[in-house]
Amino acid sequence: MSEIEDQPQGGNKLQRLHALPLDQASNELFMFDSHSRTEAMVHVMLSARREAADQIKVFQEWGNMCDAPWPCRSIIADILRRACSKVSLAEVLSPEARTFFDALPDLVSVLRGCEQGRERGLHWTTSRATAEKFATGQRCINPRPTLVTAQIPKRYIFMVFENRNEAEVVLDPRRLRRLSASPQQRPAW
Repeated sequence: MSEIEDQPQGGNKLQRLHALPLDQASNELFMFDSHSRTEAMVHVMLSARREAADQIKVFQEWGNMCDAPWPCRSIIADILRRACSKVSLAEVLSPEARTFFDALPDLVSVLRGCEQGRERGLHWTTSRATAEKFATGQRCINPRPTLVTAQIPKRYIFMVFENRNEAEVVLDPRRLRRLSASPQQRPAW
């Protein structure tokens, strides 16, 4: 049984996570379900306060395994904005992710499928099919599905993930250009 598992639920569990050494804390994030993992990941990223490479490493490992990033998007963006100003993204990417990142143009067209009102999130894609799936509810049901298109200068991309075949791009939502949102049909469940 892990040290985190032995802890009571809620704040104490997060406090304990925050107190662990960075590598151990990062390894313990699997103990959180995909919806509560975002907050736990933020705690681990903050525990690496002055180590930009460690903050990026934690996000790189767990950032696309969090199904509820919206409430924490501002703090995650702030952490990644500072970290990426100190560490070159190209230096930390896996060879596969680096190939994907290097192939992106200087001005990247991105799409996002989401609930109306959540257009300026962190997680986007370069794949229209992927965005359409998320608009209608890839991991949840969106009562007001929305497909968003925008452009982002490549230098404002925080991370790319290619491991789920979603062509995922995590970006600075403050730097989006030409954002356009259109409502989508709700699927007939």
